[in-house]
Amino acid sequence: MMHFLHPGQIAPILTSTPDVSDALLDDVLSLTAGNAAQTHEPDTAVLDEQLSADDLEELPTRQLRVMVNQAYRLLDSSYPPYGAVDHYEMLVEELEHRARQATERGTQTQGQAKTREAFRNNALNSRFELFVDGALAAYVRYTMDGGRVVLFDGAEQLDLRGQGVDATLMRHVVLNAHKRRLRLVPRCAMAYSFLAGNPQYQVLTAEQSR
Repeated sequence: MMHFLHPGQIAPILTSTPDVSDALLDDVLSLTAGNAAQTHEPDTAVLDEQLSADDLEELPTRQLRVMVNQAYRLLDSSYPPYGAVDHYEMLVEELEHRARQATERGTQTQGQAKTREAFRNNALNSRFELFVDGALAAYVRYTMDGGRVVLFDGAEQLDLRGQGVDATLMRHVVLNAHKRRLRLVPRCAMAYSFLAGNPQYQVLTAEQSR
């Protein structure tokens, strides 16, 4: 069930994380989805390249995305090779760094004030939250079930309805699950609606992993 937050429920932001480019997430997950149907064993060549953080800075972004996809497939194999987790995290960190740089370089439309968005995983209350200009704009509750994240209750501020805050929140949720190698289980209108309108993310749902 999806409902809306009462204005009195607005809460101050406690912590924040940098914005992540939607285009970056779309490209990485599109590559993952495109390779999910392949039946051959994952290529371990990506681990043969002993790259440091400085080396990664020299790589084209396109090549970096391909390497992230290869590393992700290695982690999904029955016996991930030694060092696969560290290698994957290093690659993702570099992609996120580039996404933050691109966001910072982006120019704002003249006369428009910049809207600050921040995503938080509120583990204490078991919900993912999106803050806009320091105020709680939307959230979705979740429970953990092994390697799955069950999304069961989404809400957004009534005065922000139709402005895409629910989709922005869900994109952050998808990226969070992707980084942690978790499967999504949609059980609320917000999650169902987003995944139905963005089939490129279906590769991360529990139903698609069967």
